[in-house]
Amino acid sequence: MKWIAAGLMALMLGGATAAQAEAQAKTFSQAIEDDALTRMFRWWNAAFKDPKGFTPEAFGRYFTADAVMRINGSDRAKGLEALAARFRMIQSRASAVEIKLPFVEAFSSPDGSKIFTYHLIDAVDGGKPGHEMVMGYAEVKDGKIALVNFLSVEGEPGPFTR
Repeated sequence: MKWIAAGLMALMLGGATAAQAEAQAKTFSQAIEDDALTRMFRWWNAAFKDPKGFTPEAFGRYFTADAVMRINGSDRAKGLEALAARFRMIQSRASAVEIKLPFVEAFSSPDGSKIFTYHLIDAVDGGKPGHEMVMGYAEVKDGKIALVNFLSVEGEPGPFTR
């Protein structure tokens, strides 16, 4: 009987160790190249240049079906269709948009479920260059973005971030 209990304990500890390792793989304390948000923004930068780049299916590779994009306290899009429509609208207006990578600053929550970031965006809209400083977080569920909650301010940061 003791060997069964010992075997079950080993399995349970092995499971906990695997879960801990998975959580550690999703945690970080500085900007990295392979977190869910960076992967999505890398795709987004390329998709912006493709007139057919923003589709619900493409967003579905990076976002949950019920994802919410909240900017400055206002929900701008809910769901894959709305995300695609929102960014197709931006794509039709602006001649260029680039989310600067790597992020100026980034870190994850201890359990890896949130990615906090400070990043910059450069754009050309109506022939006029613009710059944004963006800070906030994304909630990640099962490897996909479920919520983007950002505060965005127009302007350029000081020289330390460029």
